Amino acid sequence: MDIGEGPSRRAVMGLLGGVPLAASGVLAAAGTARARPAGRRTGAAERELAARIDGITGRPEFAGARWGMACYAPDTGAFHHALRPDELFTAGSAFKVFVAGTAFERLGAEHRFRTRVYGTGPVVRGVLRGDLVLVAGGDLLLSGRTRPDGTLELPERDPSYPGGAPLSDPLREIRDLAAQVAAAGVRRVDGRVRVDVSLFREVEASAAIDDQRITVSPIMVNEHVVHAVVTPGSVVGAPAVVRAFPENGHVRFDVRVTTAAASGPVARLGFCEATTGGDGTVTVPVTGEVPVGGPVRYQPYFVREPARYAATLLAEALTAAGVPATPGGAAGSGYRRHGRRLAEHVSPPLAESSKVMLKVSSNVHTVTFPRLVGAVAGHDPVTPEATYERYRDALFHEAGVHPDRADQAEGLFTADTFVRFLALLRHRPYFPAYHRALPIMGRDGTIAGNQPDSPAAGHVFAKTGTAVRLLPSGEAEANKSLAGYVHLPDGRWVTFAQFMAGPTTRDAVLDLTDRTQEAMAEIATAIHQTLGGR
Repeated sequence: MDIGEGPSRRAVMGLLGGVPLAASGVLAAAGTARARPAGRRTGAAERELAARIDGITGRPEFAGARWGMACYAPDTGAFHHALRPDELFTAGSAFKVFVAGTAFERLGAEHRFRTRVYGTGPVVRGVLRGDLVLVAGGDLLLSGRTRPDGTLELPERDPSYPGGAPLSDPLREIRDLAAQVAAAGVRRVDGRVRVDVSLFREVEASAAIDDQRITVSPIMVNEHVVHAVVTPGSVVGAPAVVRAFPENGHVRFDVRVTTAAASGPVARLGFCEATTGGDGTVTVPVTGEVPVGGPVRYQPYFVREPARYAATLLAEALTAAGVPATPGGAAGSGYRRHGRRLAEHVSPPLAESSKVMLKVSSNVHTVTFPRLVGAVAGHDPVTPEATYERYRDALFHEAGVHPDRADQAEGLFTADTFVRFLALLRHRPYFPAYHRALPIMGRDGTIAGNQPDSPAAGHVFAKTGTAVRLLPSGEAEANKSLAGYVHLPDGRWVTFAQFMAGPTTRDAVLDLTDRTQEAMAEIATAIHQTLGGR
C-alpha cells in the first residue's frame, strides 16, 4: 500500500511508485548499462557538502535507512557528490520527470490541445439536422482549472485525490462550448450529442487512488470525476447526506453512508460496484461512515465511460443555454469531411498544463500523458504508449543511460539515471518552461512547505516521490525520493537525485516520510550554499 506524498498524503502505487520494495535494494542487474560517476570533484566545496549530507542522513530517525544520491554538473559532466549512484531505488512519483520531459521533447512547451465541436448535418431554421460531435483533442484541463490570466488553479490537495475539494466551476469550458454552439445559430439538435475519442484507443488502467481503476481516454472532463459530497447526519446512526458534484444526469449516488460517533474509528468512504440502466445512467452505491459534527467529506468517483459523461454534460449545458439536446454515445469520423465546425476550445500551453502532473502530482494526468504523446506526436492511435516509450528511451540513450525495461516496470531507477536525464534537458530550448513546471521548494507544489525560509527557497525545482509498503506484521517499508535542479547563486545549474529506503512501523510511517522530505530539502539547500560560490 502506498500512503502518498507530501502534506496531502497522495496515493501513488503501481506504475506510479507503490511497488513491492523487496527489489528496491538490489544492485543494477547484470547486462543493464549504468555509467559510473566519472570526473568526480573532491575540492573543499565537495568536502563541505559531503559533511553536511552525512550530518543529515546520520540522524537517529534514519537509523537503518539506505540512502542513494547524486549531484551532477551538466556543463562539465562532473559529479559533486555521489552515494550509491548505481543502485536501484523505488522512485515513486519522481519518475514523472521522465513523462513530462518526453512530452516537452516531442510536443514542445507551446503545444496546445484543441477541443472542437462539429455538426454532422445542416442547420435549418436553427435546427441541426444531425448529430453534434465533440472531438476529443487530448485537453486534460476541461475542468475549470484555468484562471483568467491563463495560470492554473492547483490546490495543495488535488480534487482527484480523496479529501480534495472539488474545483469551484469544473464545467466552465463545457458551458463555453455550448455558448459557442448557440452563438453559431443552433437552436435545437435533432440528433444526439456524441463524443469522438478516436485520438487514441481507450484503455482501463490503475491510477492508484483507492483501488479505483480509470478509463484512460482522450476526453477528460473534471479529471473524469464526479465527487460524492458527504455531510454527516444530525445524530449518530442517521444516514449521511450525499450529493453529486457536478450535478449531472450520468452518475447518481445510492447513499449507504451512516453517521458515526465523533470519537472512535469510522469505516472509510468508498464505492461499490456500479450498475448501468438502459438509458446509460450509472448508479453508484456510496458506503462508509462519517463522524457526527464532522466536516463535509469529498470522495472522487471516476466515471467508467468518459465519452458518455462528456456527452451528457455538454447536452445539459446546451439545454441550459436554450439549445435542447440529447446525449448519445461514441461518434464515427464522417463528420470530419462533411461537418461544420461550431465551437472550439484551446488549452493553455504544455508549459502550463503539465503542472497538474508535476506540481500537484496528479496520477490521472500521468497515466494519460504517455498515450497523448504517442498519439499526437507519433500519430499512433492504436499503440500510443509503445510509441511514447520509444521516444522516452531515445532520450535515455542520448543522456548516456540505458535502464532495463524490467526495472522501469517495477518503478526502479538509479540516481545516475535521473541526474543524466535531467542534465540532458538542461540544454534543451524548452528548459526554462520545463523546470518552472516542477514544484519549487518553499514556494509551490509538493515542496511548498519545505525550507521556505532558506536561501535556496525559490531556487530548487524538483519532483517528489513516495512509496510505502505496509506489512502484515505491523511494520512498514518506506521509500522517499526527490529529483530535479538547483540554480546556484553564481548562475550555474546542477542536477540532483536523492533516495531513501528505510524500515519503520505503520504508526510512524507518515512521520518518517515527512521527516525524510524535509531532510532532502535540507540537502538541496546544502547544495545551493556549498557549490554556489565556485
